Parts: sequence; structure tokens; C-alpha cells
Amino acid sequence: MGHTYTLQLHTGSFVHQMHTFDEIKEKAERIVKKIKISDIILGWNTDEKLNKQLVSYFHEKGIRVLLWLPVLSETEQVRDTDMITTVNGTQGERVNVIEHESFSFSCPATQQNIKHVIDIYEEYFSDIPFDGVFIDKIRFPSFANGYEEGFGCFCKTCQEKLTGIDLDELKLLIHNHDHSLLEGEYDEYGIYHFSHFNVDNFYKKRAHIITDYITALANYFSSHHLIVGADIYAPFLAYHVGQDTRKISEVVDFIKPMMYRYTEAPAGMRYEYNAYIKNFTDTSCFAEYWDHDPASDESIKKQLAFLSDLPAHVFPGIEINPIEGICSTDQSKLKQNLELFKDYPIISLCWDLMQMDETFLNIL
Repeated sequence: MGHTYTLQLHTGSFVHQMHTFDEIKEKAERIVKKIKISDIILGWNTDEKLNKQLVSYFHEKGIRVLLWLPVLSETEQVRDTDMITTVNGTQGERVNVIEHESFSFSCPATQQNIKHVIDIYEEYFSDIPFDGVFIDKIRFPSFANGYEEGFGCFCKTCQEKLTGIDLDELKLLIHNHDHSLLEGEYDEYGIYHFSHFNVDNFYKKRAHIITDYITALANYFSSHHLIVGADIYAPFLAYHVGQDTRKISEVVDFIKPMMYRYTEAPAGMRYEYNAYIKNFTDTSCFAEYWDHDPASDESIKKQLAFLSDLPAHVFPGIEINPIEGICSTDQSKLKQNLELFKDYPIISLCWDLMQMDETFLNIL
């Protein structure tokens, strides 16, 4: 079909290595012979020997290698990070869906948490000749983490950045699951403008916090002559987790919107949609816009319009790893995705080379 692909490879968490070099090489050999790969995004296990072996191996194949680096989640395994504080004053909790991923989130507003990410990179990865860094989990938690966590962080630092917002009113709206927390409309860039002034201002401030966080990291990695990519939620929900896609695309080289149509886990489009709307009694304004299914063909086409004319390259992410109970992709669904995203010269194959169904190679 003429596509080039980026391919993700999950080597394990910061503290748990999932595969040996020989295991990865054996499967990768079969894949790189069949499809054209421009970039491998691998991480985030810290084993230096494994990472150097993998970078050398893929470089010999003429493939660029980017470090897959989660930044607002998972880092608590190796650093004493400041975790988010919910609207009720409690600490955020983890979501145990995918093995070796915690989905517990740290606060994006503190300089200390930015420093933690840089320190992790410098301690574990800076001596490895990566071509770039792909920053992941660059958001507030979604409603998949729970209703209170869905509104992000209310620690002292974050509240200081929420100037001009009536926090007492906002907290009352949240407590009452008020309709105004859902009602609004999208603009041409996928920014969701809430009808309620205070709610809309709150989401604008959240997006600024995330953009500032990403900008700080992107500037650091760019200064080290590294390509910078960013993992983005599907456009229908990106802004709701603090991601202003256009602003983010101004400071990175490419974005990978997670167009996960068949995943029942965080970032799965239907999974996230249902986790969001279940908290409100009247969901018509939001649900009807997407015809009650943000992952339908027509909804995907609407979202792709939000991604047009961005300053950065767009590499849509589609699932290639069937996982029982988590991801139900198959050959037919892959064909549908390739047709929907046929206008993109580069597509990201997600989210793990080692769990890829190799029968898909005959379709790609």
C-alpha cells in the first residue's frame, strides 16, 4: 500500500525487563523483511546493555531509534515524584489494566517533576545513541482513572496556576456531576469550548499547564539534537485530558494520536468515551456529536479534520497487537484502519512489536 511505518517496542517497565535481545531480534528480523519501517520507538526498560544492543541492531538496518519515555506516569518507580492531588484532596491511584504499567499520574506543574524526568534520562539513557525521544503519558489522568481524577490535579502548585477561576463553584459543579462539565462544542482545531465560563477557563488553564510541561521537556531534548515525538489522545478527548494538540505540535517534531478503536484499556477510544459519559445523566450534547461512538468511521473522519494543517508531522497510531480482554484487533479491522488512514504516508503500529500478530504483515 506504499505506507512507511513507525513501530513501537515495549521492552518493559523501568524496573522489569520483559524480553531478551535475542527474543526481540528473532521476531524483528521477520518484521523488517516484510514492511518498510522508518523508526522504532522502544522503551522503557533501563538495561543499558539491552538498549545499546537494540539501537545498534536497528541502526544496522537503517532504522532510526527513539526512546519511548513515559513522563507523567510510571516515573514513580524510580523517583520520588509528586503525585496528583484530586479535587477531594486525596492522592491519585493506579489503574491495573495493562501488565507492568501503573497509570498513576504525577503533577505536571512542579519543576521537580520535570527535573525527575531529565534525571531519569541522564542516568539511564543519555549514553545510548538514540536518535530521538518519544514522550508518553503527557497528560492529566482521564476519567478511566475515576471521576475525581478525571479533573486532574488540585495540589497547591496547580491551584496557584488556576488564577481567575472560582474554585468553590467548580468543586460544587464537580460534586453535583453538573451538566455544565460536559456541555460545549469543538472548534476547527479540536479544542472543546465549554459553555460554562468557569469550566471553560478551568480547562484552558489545565491545557496551559500540560503545554508548558511538554515545552520544557521538548526544549531540553531538542537542545541535545534529538528528534522529539509526543503521544496524544485521540482528538475527541485530547483536550479533555489537558492536551492542546495544536500548541503541542508547535514544540515537537511529530505527534502520534492514539486512534485505538479496539482497545478496552486507557487510551482506547470507546473505553475512554464510556468512562467519561457514565458520570453524567444528560450526555446528549457530547454523545450526539459523535453519534454515540467516537471510533466509528464517520467519527474518525471528523477527528482527522482536527489534525489537518498542524505544524508537526502526524503519524496516526493503530493497534497491531491482539491481546485477549484488552485489544480485539484482527485482519479485517486492520484493513479498515489502513483504508481510513490511507492519506498518511507514515502510520504508527502500536503498541508492541513483540505482541504483533505476524499474519498482519501480509496486509501492511
